Amino acid sequence: MSPWLQHLPVLPVAVPLFAGAAMLLIPESRRHRAALAIVAVLVQLLAAVALLYLTTDAVPDIWSKGIGVYSIGKWPAPFGIVLVVDRLSALMLVLTATLALATLVYSLARWDRVGVHFHSLFQLLLMGLNGAFLTGDLFNLFVFVEVMLAASYGLLLHGSGAPRVKAGLHYIVVNLVSSLLV
Repeated sequence: MSPWLQHLPVLPVAVPLFAGAAMLLIPESRRHRAALAIVAVLVQLLAAVALLYLTTDAVPDIWSKGIGVYSIGKWPAPFGIVLVVDRLSALMLVLTATLALATLVYSLARWDRVGVHFHSLFQLLLMGLNGAFLTGDLFNLFVFVEVMLAASYGLLLHGSGAPRVKAGLHYIVVNLVSSLLV
């Protein structure tokens, strides 16, 4: 296996993380943030398609039985983050990246102008969603879902208006209670 292919499962999590962090450092230029967001989503889509191809029977020598396991930092499963790629998770990554690209293009017409942190929150939402699809254990699933929810709180409250804030606070309270129960 190529040394680069073994690190491919971490791309759908790392790319939106670094893109979202980089967008926080970019000065008040909406065009640069939008361009970085589109490039990041395209990279995620390419990585997801590559992962889907690697999990098929067309490439039998890459991963055992079409399932790829990537342990971050080479830590064993109970102590480290383990990402697992199979056909279903790769298909979900492709679907997520495709919908994210369509959503991002649609948002360029209006929604990203409401506040300066739209694109970074959107990337963090994608990071949580991709991580939830790839995680190999329940604890990290909970962590990635919480990252996704935290970004969704920011996106929901992104903008202004009393009805938006009221609905957003209800959403946050319901999600915090359900997270507590989980």
